[in-house]
Amino acid sequence: MKEDKIFNNKFNSGEVEYEAFGKLNIKSEFTSGDLYDEYNESKIQQDIYKIFTESKYYEEYSKSKKVPKSEIADMFYYFDERIPETGEVTIVEKFINVAEFMSMSYDDLYKSLGPSYQEKILRELDNKYGIFKKRKIKRLF
Repeated sequence: MKEDKIFNNKFNSGEVEYEAFGKLNIKSEFTSGDLYDEYNESKIQQDIYKIFTESKYYEEYSKSKKVPKSEIADMFYYFDERIPETGEVTIVEKFINVAEFMSMSYDDLYKSLGPSYQEKILRELDNKYGIFKKRKIKRLF
């Protein structure tokens, strides 16, 4: 590249110059995160869909996606009871995946749950991230 002395900008004169590149770091969408976590999430989503197709809610909500607020908690508890209990699936993961499956905000789903289940979610988050100590919370409810 040549440099214009008056305007102080570079322009191509037709001569080809090559610059050395560093190593290319090509990332696919599948290697961006932890493959084990992605596999677990897809497995949970498949389990939830299978539970949904076999449930009493399938007939009613397979065509209409809107769920009344009075049935949100019932549907969540239905899924929660039937998602296979393994050491790999935590309460928070169940909560997140069911909320995503139902296409609803976490806040709406959380507010519809009973206090005992809300406490389970908060306790698990505290064990993992220590949120009670950071906020100096001694008592939940």
